[in-house]
Amino acid sequence: MSSLYRFGQFALDPGRRTLSRADSPVSLTPKAFDVLLFLVQNPNRLVTKEELLQAVWGDTVVEEGNLTQYISHLRKALDHNSEDSRLIVTISRKGYQFTARVTVVAGEPDITTHATFQAAVTEASKTDERPVESPTKEKVPKSPTPRPLRKWFAAVALLAVISGAFWLYWRHRIRVTLSATDTIVLAGVKNETSDPVFDDALDTALRYEMEQTPYLNILGIDKVFGTLAQLNLPLTTKLMPEVARQVCLHTNSKLVISQSIGDAGNGYHLQMRALDCGSGATLAEEQADIGKRNEVVHELGVTAARLRAKLGEPADSLARFNQPLEKALSSSLESMQAGAQGDKLYLAGNAEEAVKLFQRAVELDPNLAVTYGRMGAAYLFLGNTELSEASYTRAYQLRDRLTEKDRLNVEINYYSNVIGDWEKEYSSVLRFLEIFPRDVLAHANLRAAFVHLGQPDRAADEGAEVARLRPSSYYFGSAIQSIRFASRFNEAKSWLAKAEALKLDNSLIRRERLIVAFATGDRDNVEKILKEDERDKYRGDFLREHSLIEIQQGRFHSAELLRLQALEQTSQASNADWWVVLSALEDAEAGKDVQARRYESEAPPSKRDYNDEIALALALARSGRAEEAGKLADKISAERPEDTLVQHYLIPAIRAAIKLQQHDPAGAIELLRGTAKYDLAVTSSFDFLYPAYIRGLAYLQLGDGRSAAAQFQKLIDNPGFTVRHVTGPLARLQLGRAQKMMGDEAAARKSYETFLDLWKNADADIPIYQQAEAEYARLARD
Repeated sequence: MSSLYRFGQFALDPGRRTLSRADSPVSLTPKAFDVLLFLVQNPNRLVTKEELLQAVWGDTVVEEGNLTQYISHLRKALDHNSEDSRLIVTISRKGYQFTARVTVVAGEPDITTHATFQAAVTEASKTDERPVESPTKEKVPKSPTPRPLRKWFAAVALLAVISGAFWLYWRHRIRVTLSATDTIVLAGVKNETSDPVFDDALDTALRYEMEQTPYLNILGIDKVFGTLAQLNLPLTTKLMPEVARQVCLHTNSKLVISQSIGDAGNGYHLQMRALDCGSGATLAEEQADIGKRNEVVHELGVTAARLRAKLGEPADSLARFNQPLEKALSSSLESMQAGAQGDKLYLAGNAEEAVKLFQRAVELDPNLAVTYGRMGAAYLFLGNTELSEASYTRAYQLRDRLTEKDRLNVEINYYSNVIGDWEKEYSSVLRFLEIFPRDVLAHANLRAAFVHLGQPDRAADEGAEVARLRPSSYYFGSAIQSIRFASRFNEAKSWLAKAEALKLDNSLIRRERLIVAFATGDRDNVEKILKEDERDKYRGDFLREHSLIEIQQGRFHSAELLRLQALEQTSQASNADWWVVLSALEDAEAGKDVQARRYESEAPPSKRDYNDEIALALALARSGRAEEAGKLADKISAERPEDTLVQHYLIPAIRAAIKLQQHDPAGAIELLRGTAKYDLAVTSSFDFLYPAYIRGLAYLQLGDGRSAAAQFQKLIDNPGFTVRHVTGPLARLQLGRAQKMMGDEAAARKSYETFLDLWKNADADIPIYQQAEAEYARLARD
């Protein structure tokens, strides 16, 4: 008899080669069946593409595109109505993971209960016909039991068997079984005491407890809010069980978990239930009597853990993911209430008021690590990096108090937002995803790691996956930006069209639409977008983007006027300082050293953060102020010893630029030898493949045209990076110089012509433009 594989509502029978859903057949092609069977036989682990191809096709040569089509076919067959509920998850550039919990059972229908019942009836019949006597040494005369009484005993026995069988059947019917894709809605606490602090505090505690385990898939707050809007309910609606069940049905979730607390003499009575979404029937429940108020959080965690067991969570999972709530959160209900109210304000976009409540929460309990993490995010949103880093650091110091999930989250935030160690951030994200493979925020953090580690294609793939899992303006904007950095412009256009169809809109999506249009030469669309958006609420953003387009075409005077207009639209001084520094860097690259130094002097030291200072140091180096640039670079390097990009991208580029000013190109190349791994990284200071550009200039100084050409070609081959900086068009000019040095004058002329065409309407007084025209004229005469 072949084994039968069950997952969720599906049954896969290898012997009959059939797939059914709730006893209804699901049509699959033979190869699609083989792919699904192998994934089902290897659940909850990465199955590489190579492994899957070998298992299904053997030594037959098959392209990966065919496998992708079969996976797509399977997803449709398994009725993936939303990316959030995928049974087959793509692991970027590696393979696939089957995420459902698979149960292996006998291939034939279960007849155990039926057989037991039949056997019992048979034995009862035998007893009715002839009683069985126990053997004894001496036969003792017995009074025969009257026949009616024997029938009565048989009827009682039969009734007991029927009752037992019915009880077993009913127990089987109401047993809760959850697959990895089943979501659970958490209802708000029903507070039957006179103490309002329980409202917010216990809601927070229950969510925190249930989200610490990968076994349960809790419906996200954003999904809850989105569903309330679809139900025409205010976002402030208390999610009592009746409303929670509506949300549950609307989101095709599995069940609702509700809790209530009431007075019980001098103590409290806590009750927790798992409810069927449709009928409201209780599927599982737990309760506890609590003697003291300061024991409520602890007992809630213990009670919830017992309920988790009744929902089918294995014992080893319960043992591992069971950090006591009073340690992971707080035993102070007032502290948790303040933190919860701060969370609500932060989610509503009021970070400034949220910070006040977060501060109140940590005053009441200085060990509330979770709230320090939230405070770090709020300060970051407000642009206060100093207080953000201090908050994230305190959360990191307290991380051992947290659940495993939040401990990894705190590490990720600390490595990325405080010390800038993106290699460690990447390692922590991978550990997180091993435990919680479907967590959207973790996939967003993985995208961020790829962005900062110079892997734009992987960042684009991960960004697209995040946007599919959680389609929102924020994630769509991030995905489109990453796809554009990877220079996959047609794909970016496709995502922009999807965003428009879904009515997703924010400043980033609009700016990416402009950047992609400019990068692909769609001038009519560029003019249309600028005309519309420079009058809209994002006017300041688009005036700056327009200035970058002007710089790309050598129109520096026009760019300066646009940035002055943008300055009137913003109140963020630090942001304005960065644009001043960027102007200095652009002028330095164009040979406008006097103008560059004017901009450099306009960036006051008291207002600069370290990102501004790094960009300023490069501008100083490129405009000939090597000594000042060196001092600033040394200061930043000492302050950021663990920062991946500072130590392996930014500071080497600055010091290499200084070497160029000192006429030491070999020294510059040596400094940049270790940066190649990160050439395609994105930073908050400068990127645009700057190490490759500086490396190319160094090879030109050495007279090595071939090596120089390879570096400038790298910029040309990655227009998604260079489309917003002056080094993009200048790479064409520098390539022409390298080609001339190589003796390839035909190629050199073509490169010069491309550059001069890009700058055909450039300001006439730009030194590097004047040099290019003179050099091209000499080439044309030769």
